[in-house]
Amino acid sequence: MGLTASKPESPYAKLKEQLETLGNRHPFGDADLLRVSRCLAYLYSSNANPTFDTQQGIEDGKDGTLGSASVSLGNSFLSDWAEYCSTLPSADFSRDVVDGKFDDLLLVDPKILAFEASIKGGQSKIDSNMDKILVERQRISYIMKIIEEHVLPPDFGEIFHRRVFSPVTSDDSNGEPNAIEIDINDKTAWIKLDKFFNGISDSSMRGSRKALTSLFRCCCRSNLSKGNGMANTNTYAPAKDLIDLAYRLSLATAIYDGYMINQGQLDLKKIHDRQREMNKKEKEAAKEADAEKGIEDDEVEEDDEEEEEMIVPIFDPESLYPKDIGNSLVQSLLDYSSTSNQPASPSYGMSGPALNQSGLSSSSGNKATNRDSNMVSLNIFLTWSESVAPCLSSCLETFIHRIFFPDKPYPPSRTEFFFPNLRGRHSAFFPSPASPYLFNFASMTPSLGGAWHRLYTSDEDGLSFNRLQNSLLGYSGPTLTVIKEVEGGGIFGAYTHTAWKESKDFYGDSNCFLFTIAPSVSVLRPRGVGNKYMYCNSESRSRGYDGQAHGIGFGGTVDKPRLFISESFDECMAATGDLTFEAGPLLPKRNADGDFGNPNPSKYFDLESLEVWGVGGDEVVAEALGDRHKQRELVAANIRKARKVDKAQFLDDFQSGLIESKAFNHRAQMRGRGDCRIDEDKKNNYVYE
Repeated sequence: MGLTASKPESPYAKLKEQLETLGNRHPFGDADLLRVSRCLAYLYSSNANPTFDTQQGIEDGKDGTLGSASVSLGNSFLSDWAEYCSTLPSADFSRDVVDGKFDDLLLVDPKILAFEASIKGGQSKIDSNMDKILVERQRISYIMKIIEEHVLPPDFGEIFHRRVFSPVTSDDSNGEPNAIEIDINDKTAWIKLDKFFNGISDSSMRGSRKALTSLFRCCCRSNLSKGNGMANTNTYAPAKDLIDLAYRLSLATAIYDGYMINQGQLDLKKIHDRQREMNKKEKEAAKEADAEKGIEDDEVEEDDEEEEEMIVPIFDPESLYPKDIGNSLVQSLLDYSSTSNQPASPSYGMSGPALNQSGLSSSSGNKATNRDSNMVSLNIFLTWSESVAPCLSSCLETFIHRIFFPDKPYPPSRTEFFFPNLRGRHSAFFPSPASPYLFNFASMTPSLGGAWHRLYTSDEDGLSFNRLQNSLLGYSGPTLTVIKEVEGGGIFGAYTHTAWKESKDFYGDSNCFLFTIAPSVSVLRPRGVGNKYMYCNSESRSRGYDGQAHGIGFGGTVDKPRLFISESFDECMAATGDLTFEAGPLLPKRNADGDFGNPNPSKYFDLESLEVWGVGGDEVVAEALGDRHKQRELVAANIRKARKVDKAQFLDDFQSGLIESKAFNHRAQMRGRGDCRIDEDKKNNYVYE
């Protein structure tokens, strides 16, 4: 995976050799090594922000160094990388290295890069490309400002840089190479590259456990291993901080991708003042140029109106980020920790709000009381995530990929995190498009990320089994059934991966699972023994009493499904175990008096709300809706065919006696009977005597 051997006469031969070593140590190809190296050298320099004098930058950079006509950067670590990585002109790295043009690739001033990309287009094309780069950088800079000031925890970028990209040693328990052991303040370029690539690799390319470890480092307390800033088995972090950070990262990615813009969360108003001023200057320059060419003013004004397109949204943080992320996923992690053989977490003798002493500050500001019970170890966090929230690591992996490799498609070998998109549909369970419950679902399986389509909601469709069944039958994609019960307010349900159909038997596959989402999150996956996953059987298709349950169900048996919604919506049931799914309560624990805490809750519940969503992303949902439409058209065609009557043929059959008719049999039956006479008062009527 290293670089092609360099020519010994090149002044960069040593650095090329070191980059080849980095390629062997980290999962990067030649293009990525050179691209990140260029950005790193540029951003770590003291001359990182270019002037607006393109030609001066080119002249200053001809010797292979950074242009001198520039000033220092004033942005944060994440913002700088997002700006410069997203607008770095591409180059044919392999060809240029083979041709001995490696020195040209190290000219990292963006003006020079614009020159490289436009060298065949003349000076006017250079200026045009540079303008586009500057506009795009202003857009990204503003979006990143929104993300860092209103979504991510305070100073997350700097803490992330310090704890993930700068540790001296690396855990080699999983077979990855150790980082080069050297003083962290050493300014040697290739040592810094090694540390940097190791941080990117751990955060996005070496699997879920490495990514979760990187996330844990940002939240752990101050007893990190001395001298290296690494997390270990004796390191603890607040459970709420861990979940809060993952949730914020998922929102940050959604904003960066523009999903929240489509949902109305980012209000498209006026261009930011800086951009408006820049656009004004550009328009004035364009007017002067057009005036020289003899273009009339009214034509210029028309063009100006077209250029009033807003390229940066104005952000309203109050409409996006909920004041409380919810405690269900946090409670799940703490419940898992309390039942595991984890040693008591140490007390660090901190005063004031507990979260103020960790690497990151939580928005909720938990109190210091009972702080130890709210802490979890790295091992607990890793094992819990694999069981309950296997997609949690993807929050960090996806965000890092967006920042460092914005123009590259996400590797198909890794799981990309998509925040669920309700497409503006009302929901009794998700009052906000940024609802923490949506994040909890997306953490369970990749199929619950991306576009959702509401198939049924009791709030608008009513508690009608006919409507519920009609919304499901024919839909060929995965579905999410979400239920809320009256007494305890528990929220639970089932995820199915197979098309719904009416049947007296169970069907489905091992991708199905049961879940609880409040008051705590749990995922009850198939045990690998039974195969009774999903069931839909209405009473209308049964002939008399058949001894089966009529409604929709999951697990259990045909007469007593484990999770069951009856056709009448009465006596709905949620049992604690069956042979198909893992054991565990679906209803909140309570006793007969309504006090919660009874380990043996009743299995019956009264249904308050019910929703069914088609999930799986845009393509899956669109295909499933198309299949349902075809199914409905087929049923409608069969009904029309059954109702259609050939009137001429019917009359012939009737007259020929082929169709037996009893329409006038009563006349023949009444004639000649002694006990029957014609009613004189009412003619043509017969009466019995």
